[in-house]
Amino acid sequence: MNIVPNTTCRRCHRQYPSFRSRCPYCGTKKTKTVRTAVPETDSAVPSTPAAKSAVEAVNMQMIIGAVLLLAVIVLTIVIVSANVSRDVKEAEQIQTQLETESQTTPVPPPTATPSPSPTPARQITQVSISGEQYQRGHEYNGDTFFAHVGDADYHFTVSWYPQDVMCTPEWSSNNEEVATVEGSGADGYIKIVGSGDATITVKVSDDPQGTGTVSVHVP
Repeated sequence: MNIVPNTTCRRCHRQYPSFRSRCPYCGTKKTKTVRTAVPETDSAVPSTPAAKSAVEAVNMQMIIGAVLLLAVIVLTIVIVSANVSRDVKEAEQIQTQLETESQTTPVPPPTATPSPSPTPARQITQVSISGEQYQRGHEYNGDTFFAHVGDADYHFTVSWYPQDVMCTPEWSSNNEEVATVEGSGADGYIKIVGSGDATITVKVSDDPQGTGTVSVHVP
């Protein structure tokens, strides 16, 4: 056991008696500051097996830390690569699905060209009835025909405009107790059977102007 206390060189960290003013190993002048830390274990003394073990332990810790850091970096790269690969695969699947849908979607048929509208049929704009006066004293002024019971049949003819429109005239009487009519195309034959008034109608078409009439008066 040393009676004289030791001091530690601030440069080479070796211990020497505190009564010396300089380090006997490196010549560094001893400071007059109060000693704040004195090695209490063998690991704090340089060149001792404990100090070497401490240094090796520190180096091992640094190596382990470096290995752990490298492992974290590698794991991060693997995770990022897996996510990128998954995103690329999903994008390829979506692209493939879109291409499949575009190929299976039926192409709408071309729009048919509308056929031209048929030319509307020409309409009858005028119908007129004319008659022949067979017996003396009978009058026909284009609106009313005056006749007597027992007279011979009277012949009337219907005409229309435009004349080139094909029509099938239909003759009729609204009072067959006074006069009857038989039609044959544009010709109508009126027979007087009683006294009174009757209206002979001839219809050549369904147009508003496709009907003509003649009134018959029998006293």
